[in-house]
Amino acid sequence: MGEKRTSMIERIVKRVEEHIEEWRRRDATRHAEADANRDQLWAAAAERERMLAEVLGEEEAHQASVEEVMKEHRVAFVVHSEEVAQTLETFASEGDRLIRVIPSTRGSYAREMGIKGSWLVFEKAE
Repeated sequence: MGEKRTSMIERIVKRVEEHIEEWRRRDATRHAEADANRDQLWAAAAERERMLAEVLGEEEAHQASVEEVMKEHRVAFVVHSEEVAQTLETFASEGDRLIRVIPSTRGSYAREMGIKGSWLVFEKAE
């Protein structure tokens, strides 16, 4: 009976060892997959960062070129109301001269939306 018991215990121990070995194999496989996935994620993140830097660089270049065009042609596009358009047309038709631009610091909504405004100061034509 002692021999049967020993062989039964040996079989149980052997099965436990097999389970542990299988668990270790699966764990090693999971770790290898995690390492591979981590490498892929880092590579993808690096590519996204490179693309973002490229797009931002293009946008900055575009901004600079818009500024250059405006300076070269002495023109600026301004968003305004109908009333402002009429006032500006009156100033232009009377030959008034723009003498100063004062940036506006008021309006939290405009600041939050990235909209900048300025007061345009004109001198009456003589």
